[in-house]
Amino acid sequence: MIKILQRYIGSTIANATGLVCLIITGILSLILLLRELKNIGEGDYGLGEAIFYMVLRLPNELYQFSPMLILLGCIIGLSILSSHRELAVMRASGFSIKQIIVSVLGSAFLLILLITALGEWAGPSLSSKAEVRKENAQNGGQTVVTATGVWFHVDNNFIHVQHVVGRQLLEGVTRYQFNNDEQLQAAYYAKSMELKNGEWQMKEVSKTTFYPERTKSEFLKEAEWGVKFNHNLLNVGLVEPDQMSLPKLAKMASYLKRNGLQASEYQFDFWKRIFQPLASLVMIFLAIPFVLGALSATTMGWRIMAGILAGFGFFILNAMLGQLCIVFQFPPIAAAFLPPLLFAFLGILLCKKLIKN
Repeated sequence: MIKILQRYIGSTIANATGLVCLIITGILSLILLLRELKNIGEGDYGLGEAIFYMVLRLPNELYQFSPMLILLGCIIGLSILSSHRELAVMRASGFSIKQIIVSVLGSAFLLILLITALGEWAGPSLSSKAEVRKENAQNGGQTVVTATGVWFHVDNNFIHVQHVVGRQLLEGVTRYQFNNDEQLQAAYYAKSMELKNGEWQMKEVSKTTFYPERTKSEFLKEAEWGVKFNHNLLNVGLVEPDQMSLPKLAKMASYLKRNGLQASEYQFDFWKRIFQPLASLVMIFLAIPFVLGALSATTMGWRIMAGILAGFGFFILNAMLGQLCIVFQFPPIAAAFLPPLLFAFLGILLCKKLIKN
């Protein structure tokens, strides 16, 4: 009997969460598409490309909202059971609040595993593909992303960059310099390039100069870049933290730290995604008291509103601590763990009070 009730509660919550996902998907799709309308007409970027961009971005956007989705799904599912007096009948038949909490946690845990697996596997890679496709369409062929890096065409120069680490650091830069008659004049390879005082500096440079009857090779520890180009072109090769898998995030943060560069943004995003399943579980602790506790006498609309406010409060706290981490060098792991910890403490207190009553 208990297993039947647990499965019934689980299926109700899963259906409610699925409904919430459909509604949020529709809202996010509209927001993403409206946001892209201003970019239509830039280069080859048209309505079809904007729609395709929206579709590829959706999984990652939904994954970012997954704690709130699960919170609202649990509130709506439990509210449906409460409004139909099914929870009251269960409790009257000996099904305790503890068993209800365990049933909700069990069903939600499976949802969290599924959402996390899909979000980490598909979300970042699809989001990265969306950004690359968009930038390639907008720049009109001036920049092209390939499997081996990024190609730029600036004046009489063709430039290849293996890795765009950040807007101030490039790795593996090859430059082919042509004259107006399309004849190759020089080829450069720099192990890295850094932006200092508004000017790019090449490090560990191999330069080959081509003359009509001979070539000349030389090695330079440092050299001026000497090419003016729009730094926004680097956006096509720059991968944001939410477009990276967890191993890539860890690798990037480690690389930046080794080179004395700002790594807090990548470290914070890594730990935030590590703790995201925990954050989703924390949201469930808040959902149960909303329905069975102080808000049990209110309508479903008020419960949903309370859930939305709680969810946004969590995201605002997360975003604020993320900025503090970057600006004031607050420890990234502490900044990522503090919001789930605070909300978990609140949820456990409310659940304990509910069980005692």
